[in-house]
Amino acid sequence: MQYRSAFALLACCALGATAWAAREASPFAGPGFHPRGSWSGFEGHEAELGKAVAKAILDVAPKPARELDFTGREQQLGQGVATVIRTLNVDSPYQHETNDALVKMTLNYIQFARDHGMIEEMIDHDLRTEMPMLKANGRRVAESGDIDIALMAVTERTACFYQLVEEVRRGPHQVSYRSPYGTVLRMTRQLGQHTLTEREIHEIYTVPRLRRQAEQLGVDFEVTPWQEDGWITITVKPRARL
Repeated sequence: MQYRSAFALLACCALGATAWAAREASPFAGPGFHPRGSWSGFEGHEAELGKAVAKAILDVAPKPARELDFTGREQQLGQGVATVIRTLNVDSPYQHETNDALVKMTLNYIQFARDHGMIEEMIDHDLRTEMPMLKANGRRVAESGDIDIALMAVTERTACFYQLVEEVRRGPHQVSYRSPYGTVLRMTRQLGQHTLTEREIHEIYTVPRLRRQAEQLGVDFEVTPWQEDGWITITVKPRARL
């Protein structure tokens, strides 16, 4: 209603018929999909969407789990699902994925560092900001002898990993994932926004950073060389004794 009032006010301020005609083309005219923007169609109805999705999750869950019960969080769940709908419905100039914004920010970060000869400083900065987490999990590894804690600390237990990476496989002492940068890079390299390749990112950033993280966690990470299918495997091993 506030958007309709705003359009009425503009009409009264001399835009008249022009503003009224533009109203029908505006993304704010009501729920649905509009050429001026990406909208979920559930604007103002996120709680109802969340309630329906919460029920569906419980209905198809293999077994009951506290983490799958969104009772009391329907609004938050609905907002999240609405964002996914908006994102996946963007298919021009390329099909967007749910990690699109995070991929672009990460690419900009790495590209800047590469262009200015600051890759090592960038990884140093990453490690400094991660140090509280790395030290805490390093202590847990040392106290328990469970090296998988280290692997989970940099993958499954951090949103920095699972919000960036969409395809993941799990095995004993290892996590495999598909590099998340390819879809965006295929477009941005054409536009001249980025000159990086996935292989370059793997070799100058991903592998060195994982090895530095492993040092702080008291383990070794074995990372597979770059493969054309984009799959990367991290295997955790006890720290080699010198």
